Amino acid sequence: MHDRQINEATAIPPLGPGFAGNQHTAALVIAPGDLPSTDPFFLMADDNVTTAGPFGEAHPHAGLETVTFMLNGFMEDGAGRVEEGDVEWMTAGSGIIHNEETVVSAGMRLFQLWLILPEHDRNMPPRVQILKRDEMPVRLEPGVEARVYSGRSGDVASTTMNAVPVTLIDIRLQPGAGFEQDLPASYNGFVVGLEGEALVGDRSSVISVRSVGWTHPVAEEGESRLRLTAGPLGARILVYAGQPQNIRVAARGPFIAGSAQELESYYRSYRHGEFPHAESLSG
Repeated sequence: MHDRQINEATAIPPLGPGFAGNQHTAALVIAPGDLPSTDPFFLMADDNVTTAGPFGEAHPHAGLETVTFMLNGFMEDGAGRVEEGDVEWMTAGSGIIHNEETVVSAGMRLFQLWLILPEHDRNMPPRVQILKRDEMPVRLEPGVEARVYSGRSGDVASTTMNAVPVTLIDIRLQPGAGFEQDLPASYNGFVVGLEGEALVGDRSSVISVRSVGWTHPVAEEGESRLRLTAGPLGARILVYAGQPQNIRVAARGPFIAGSAQELESYYRSYRHGEFPHAESLSG
């Protein structure tokens, strides 16, 4: 069993103007442009909304998965309602249109992650999974509640369908509590601090609120262990980890493809009205 460490620690940048007017601020938790280091994670945004009401507009995606974790408030569109603690796992695949007639609550905050798809699944049929917080399996240990949205923690496993193998766990630690999360040694991963602080990894890096710590692959095969120990005020930590795809991609706007030609095919299909709507695929 390989012990993991935090190889690189950063902070979520200050919030700046978002795409949806004065009510919307955002920051990049993961900035695009360094896929060899972040693979299979392409980008992740921290979106915040101050005013309730309509938000954004319908738009397409293709060649990727979006994983939207609702941290505060709610968002509702034709595909369903995502409330605090829920996750929308949308596989865009060959193409999808979503966020039609979206409304949000005041004080909404979410993380939206973009995952690249394996080459053989890039154009798979699109699908939408709404993962309700209270329906997710939970691993309970003294002083620890680990809610498993994807992958496995101990004997607890999620049934979420993944094109890329991904672990997503929301870990809440009481003061001083310890926890060990096993991950395939080949996974690339990162943790985000939401509350309190914790010592993470075998070198005990401190992860606090708005901190991001990366743990890179430690071997091509076998298992690895990530240790967490909460500080005196406890902690809430999100763990994201996944299998790197080691492929080259071309990205533009809301699409991720394998080439410029494939990007053009996505735009052409979208213009010709060939993308289904998310509301017809949610479940």
